[in-house]
Amino acid sequence: MKIKVAGIAVEVENRYALSSWVCEGHETEDTSQFVVSVSDEELWEECERMNGQFDPEACESNCLYRKVSIGMLHFDAFLLHAAVVAVDGEGYVFTAPGGTGKSTHANFWMREFGNRAVMVNGDKPMIRLMNDKFFVCGTPWRGKERLGCADIVPLKAICLLERGTENEIAPAETDTVLDKIFRQVLLPENPEQVVKQLDLMDRLIGTVPIYNLKCNMSREAALVAYRGMK
Repeated sequence: MKIKVAGIAVEVENRYALSSWVCEGHETEDTSQFVVSVSDEELWEECERMNGQFDPEACESNCLYRKVSIGMLHFDAFLLHAAVVAVDGEGYVFTAPGGTGKSTHANFWMREFGNRAVMVNGDKPMIRLMNDKFFVCGTPWRGKERLGCADIVPLKAICLLERGTENEIAPAETDTVLDKIFRQVLLPENPEQVVKQLDLMDRLIGTVPIYNLKCNMSREAALVAYRGMK
């Protein structure tokens, strides 16, 4: 099958139906710009990562997701563990360690802004630099709720989420941002690709406004965040 991620067509040589199901909504007929596949050896290595519970469909899907994500570095794009909502055509990214409440917070935005808002991705969006401007892009990897689409929107701001009793937002301190974002990206093993990704992240931090948001699990948190970043 061929899919399009962040505007790039990729040939995915999958064997199992799960990978096709995951990629529904991202199919394309465009000429592919690179090809990914999974060997038998890679399937067994993935099995070991999954504590020996061999599920060939899940193993293949995981391997393909990583290979597509790493391949996107060639096109100035990298994957970030985050949720993304677009409001009035501009993308707001919420990133944090698992279990912090990214998807819940993104859903508050969807309720608050109604038809002005689009859920771009609920778990693993792609950040891409195009013409010296960063965009955030939907991917097939949308989390267990399967929230998202294939949209590409300008990246307005990034929000570093943490739980709090009150809702408050402030610009993030520059010296802490790289470490927090670094923990939420998929890093390649190739040293040259690592350098490429770090360069993109450095440019991102120097270009896109980044905020710290302490929030409780209330709908008011969406308004506080939006006003602070807008």
